[in-house]
Amino acid sequence: MLSRVCDLQQEIATFLRQKNLPGADHFSNQLWLARLALLTDITTHLNDLNVKLQGKNILVTDMYSHITTFEVKLRLWEAQLAVGQFMHLPRIAACAPDDVDLNTCVGVVTSLREEFASRCTGVRPLAPGFKLFTSPFDFPVDEAPAPLQMELVELQCNDELKAKYRTASPLSFFRDLVLPSNKFPNYIEHVKRIVAMFGSTYCCEQLFSKMKYTKSRIRSQLSDHHLNDILLLSTSSIDPDIESLLHGKQHQPSH
Repeated sequence: MLSRVCDLQQEIATFLRQKNLPGADHFSNQLWLARLALLTDITTHLNDLNVKLQGKNILVTDMYSHITTFEVKLRLWEAQLAVGQFMHLPRIAACAPDDVDLNTCVGVVTSLREEFASRCTGVRPLAPGFKLFTSPFDFPVDEAPAPLQMELVELQCNDELKAKYRTASPLSFFRDLVLPSNKFPNYIEHVKRIVAMFGSTYCCEQLFSKMKYTKSRIRSQLSDHHLNDILLLSTSSIDPDIESLLHGKQHQPSH
């Protein structure tokens, strides 16, 4: 939305003047337009981050990685804005240098960085556990919990698993290779705890959306039992084995 406002500055100002609405003068104020450009650039980056945090099959470790990456970007922008560099903020880079208040720009990015830091305080202590899941072959053994150290040594010294880890995602690696081996029970329990964490409310929101769509006013005869079965089928990633279900049914009942 903000990008469209920036692209249609003259058109919006003309419309406001024709309708005698307030706010048209803002589009002739270069300082105000520079602040709008900064807000648009920051919002664009926030929207990109928001998209990365949504969707199915996104683990909490992936989300934490996206957030920490964005925090690093904020620190970079903060340092660059302090010296008047705008290479990663294209809309404000297009503004005249005299129209850009560097102190305001730095203050906005600093406030955003501090807000991210305060909101992620509760997740920081979990970072070593996340790294133990995503980078088991690079994790220092002496920093791992004591019950996992011996198993981590055996895992890191297994050249076959190390080679396969390079070509697979962490989740598929543990699900398809480590879990069936039953050689690392303590480490597998650690992996299960990490995978079971909900990084967002996406699954819950998806479930309620499907339930609202399924249980409409015209389906008043739908029982709770049937609703439960429908929701299970619509939200599960497991495909039902239709052939086995059909073979278990008698198609032509005798009379």
